Amino acid sequence: MKLKKEFADFYKEIRIDREQDFLIEKRENLVNDITAELPNIMKKHNIDLNKSDIRVIDQGSYKYNTTIRANVVDRDVAIMIPINIKDNPDPRKIKGYLKESISRSSRVVDVKEPCVRATYLDHGKEWLHIDLPLYAVDGNSIYLARGKMSSENYFWEEADPDGLNNDLCKKINGHDQLRRIICFVKKWKNEKYEKVSNDHEVPPSIGLTYLVCDCFSQQTCKDGDNDLLALQKTMQTILNRFCVTRDKEGNVMSADIMRHLEVKPKTDIFEKMRSSSLDYMVTFYKKLSKAVENLTNAVNVESDHDAGEYVRKVLGIDFEVPKKPVVTTVIQSKREHNFG
Repeated sequence: MKLKKEFADFYKEIRIDREQDFLIEKRENLVNDITAELPNIMKKHNIDLNKSDIRVIDQGSYKYNTTIRANVVDRDVAIMIPINIKDNPDPRKIKGYLKESISRSSRVVDVKEPCVRATYLDHGKEWLHIDLPLYAVDGNSIYLARGKMSSENYFWEEADPDGLNNDLCKKINGHDQLRRIICFVKKWKNEKYEKVSNDHEVPPSIGLTYLVCDCFSQQTCKDGDNDLLALQKTMQTILNRFCVTRDKEGNVMSADIMRHLEVKPKTDIFEKMRSSSLDYMVTFYKKLSKAVENLTNAVNVESDHDAGEYVRKVLGIDFEVPKKPVVTTVIQSKREHNFG
């Protein structure tokens, strides 16, 4: 089977199968600061909050076990507190209190639109950030605090973080090849968007995860799973879901793809990317199209070396390319015979 060993080795290289000790320590320190400080800060603003009322849940790739290595470690930890949103209609204030509870010299803390972010620097360079989406539990409903501190666009958005976790875990758990393909697609994203600084320019990981789950094409044979073919077919199917318009010369004029959450608020995951710039969606389509082209070539060529070179264009230089087979030329000597 083509590149079976190379894909297996690559998966072992890029995957983080357990939370590393340093990350556990950072997360626990954050949670300890929140539980120790946030109730007192809230009390100053006439909001009752007990330590025991604060609930912390994992979100994102660590929850779904699809975390891969990256230059900047990205962690999502949801903070849930009981709060009456009618009495506290401005979620920016509550996010500000959360920011205050974790502000330390060892962290750079910012209020982002969907979360509070704690960033860690090493010699001035970011190496880790932990995103803390803040949820209000109001009766039987849960609401995400949305809005930057300086923005006039702020609101409590009904959400279902537990339902989202359960939905994706149900789709992924027990499907090893699917989990690997999700990790490979996330690695492709990291490679192709490495130098992009605008968050909305990059397709969100949860969107890619859902698209892979939707479009996954399991590929196996008597020799085991064929991850090359599964990756190629899955990404091809995702590409086919785009709505694309072209000019007379065949150039892509517009491209769009949608994927709604299956739980509240059931919004389109790619809406922020689309509303920021339609060009971002065209770029997404073109990058994905190039990846499918290279993977299709990898599937079709005979040489494992050539196939590996094509895959490396998609997944980066960490993917090992098999050596070229040594071609030996056998020269037969002819002995001249004299008769007579």
